[in-house]
Amino acid sequence: MSKTAACLHTYPLMLMVLLIIIFAASAKGMPSAINLDVSHTQSGLMVVSCDVDANLTNMVTVASMTLFGSKPYEHQYEFDELAVVDIWSNTPKLTSDQAEDADTVINGKTGPENDGHSYLAMSWNSPTPGYRQYYKCVANGLDHQRQAASISTTVKVGISNGGCCEKMDSIASKIEALDSKLETFQQNQNLQFKKVAIDRCRFDVSDISKGRVYLASKAQAAFNIRAANQACKSSGGYLVEFDDDEEYRFVYDFVTSAGGANNFFTGGNDIQREGYFVYFNSKKPVPILRGWAVRQPDNAGGSEDCIEIRLNFQGLNDWVCSQIGKFVCEVELYR
Repeated sequence: MSKTAACLHTYPLMLMVLLIIIFAASAKGMPSAINLDVSHTQSGLMVVSCDVDANLTNMVTVASMTLFGSKPYEHQYEFDELAVVDIWSNTPKLTSDQAEDADTVINGKTGPENDGHSYLAMSWNSPTPGYRQYYKCVANGLDHQRQAASISTTVKVGISNGGCCEKMDSIASKIEALDSKLETFQQNQNLQFKKVAIDRCRFDVSDISKGRVYLASKAQAAFNIRAANQACKSSGGYLVEFDDDEEYRFVYDFVTSAGGANNFFTGGNDIQREGYFVYFNSKKPVPILRGWAVRQPDNAGGSEDCIEIRLNFQGLNDWVCSQIGKFVCEVELYR
């Protein structure tokens, strides 16, 4: 399957399977917030299905779900990412170049709809059910303090006498204490998730930080601040605006990880008035930041009007606005 097809297509899922399920309940008998089921039918169909009930977690909503499989015939500590679904596109995608891709069907949905329930499932023909010995499901979102929250579960699969996979082990990751139903209801009244559509074929996407995600363009091109801001708006955001050093450091680490370029343009500029930097989208002044590279900004040559993250300078730099590079968007997830 091509990467383009993986970005654009949704595959129907027909689950005509026999599931052998062993439920793991908490000590108090509460239902589990995240469930991962793995089965292998006598006809050779392998099915991996994960569902999450955000109402049983401290999350406002589930922003993304990802399925992982341990590397073929390896132990549980090395995983391949297999599939993902998120609120920005709500289109499940295969993310692995592994053997499953040839004939895999996939389905999934996440976000504030469906009464807090999210799911992600995939199935494929597999004559060797022991190909991967462990599967893991990870759900990420925001808690009621708008901080990143995560929950996951891992299962080990084995071969039973009937030729089916059984759950051998189920381990839920650490999650914060559950809020009461009343507190959850009251807090949810003050939180509204924005529905945005991010083109993952065009942008690398950061983790969630303080109710925001950041996008780094995948292609390098001659920077045009107006066109770049419009591209950010098409994904629900705007050219990044650093409120403080903490936000700058988060974005710096993100673009360093994304890579593919040495310079990443931001919304900061002094096009209108030399030496007075403002953000293109909000027109707010750029605050004093400790992230500037040594002896920057310097307006070398008298034409450096745009603020970029320059990786080989290890900090912020003023640069010619029309130079080649990538750009960074900021997307707020709450209204």
